[in-house]
Amino acid sequence: MNNDTKNAIKLLLVLLGIGSVAATFFLFFKPTKEEVDSLKATNSTLQARLDDLKAKEAKKAQLEEETKQYEQSFQDELANYPADLNQATTVMFMKGTEQQTGVLNKSFTMPEATTYYTLGQGVANPDTTITTADSETLNSNDYIVTTCPYNVAYEGTYVDLKKYLNYISEYKYRMNISQINITFDQDEMKCSGAVTLNGYAISGPDRTPETVDLNVKEGKDNLFTQSAGSTNAAASKYDTDKGASIVSNHNLMIYLNNAQNDSSSGIIVASDENDESTYVTSTNNSVEDLTITINEVSGKKTITYQIGDKSYSAPISTSDVTIYVKSSSRVDTSDKNGVNVSVRNATGVGVYIKVADDDATSPRFKLASKIGTVKVY
Repeated sequence: MNNDTKNAIKLLLVLLGIGSVAATFFLFFKPTKEEVDSLKATNSTLQARLDDLKAKEAKKAQLEEETKQYEQSFQDELANYPADLNQATTVMFMKGTEQQTGVLNKSFTMPEATTYYTLGQGVANPDTTITTADSETLNSNDYIVTTCPYNVAYEGTYVDLKKYLNYISEYKYRMNISQINITFDQDEMKCSGAVTLNGYAISGPDRTPETVDLNVKEGKDNLFTQSAGSTNAAASKYDTDKGASIVSNHNLMIYLNNAQNDSSSGIIVASDENDESTYVTSTNNSVEDLTITINEVSGKKTITYQIGDKSYSAPISTSDVTIYVKSSSRVDTSDKNGVNVSVRNATGVGVYIKVADDDATSPRFKLASKIGTVKVY
């Protein structure tokens, strides 16, 4: 074997050695290094996570207490809103404004509720109407805020209007007034106009819509003389004598005389004529708004009568409510005394009014509005 052959063999051996080292590096060492680097990166992430959990563990009691506080605050805020805006509760709210304030809601609209906000998702499209199909596609864990504008045409005294606005601001559920206009009638001493109320509701997990106990009789026998859901006003025991028996036996007395010439007040309303502490009076020689409200709470009925900021309440133990109006003819054109009476009968009993000796040409007594069974003789 010559020297050239020997050198070639040596060179081949060297090349084979280098190839073996390279193959070992690429097949074993490099993948192992990459795996180690990956494990180091994962370990670094896990370590950061561990450090965060340890920090939270150290504040576990504090975080749990803060979570409870936030949850309670959330539930407290939810309690300011009903679970939905159903029409039955809206009607009862409107009825409550009349009973508690004396303002008459002459009309109001109840459009469909629309989506306003979804907690965690932001403000919704204001033109979207909530429908049954829509509600089925919502996540059961979503809290959905809905809103509905109620456009109300109202009428009442200035004092009653203040009570009306206060009642809305202090109502158990959040409601705001987005628009209101007021017109004052100097002759009638009465306010009227329109107001837009915005109601809000939040539906979501464990939120139960409020139900209303509508224990009201439906239907009526006579379309023209009887109120829906009321006792039969067309056939009462006072019909036979046209209310004459009310003169001697009544729950409320109303005197209407000439304010300028009488020694006493021109208008006197009393549940007991012999007890002046029950009197609500006026000496203004003008047409006054007299509001009479009959309510029943826990089986006990009361009658409340009010002129301006003066009012009185008395219990009622009779099976119906009778009112005797003792009026008189007007002395001359300067004799302006009179009453516009609004009766708010929120009970199932009838209210029967006997008016005697009123001025034939220009009556002092006028039944301006009524709710429930009310009949005048």
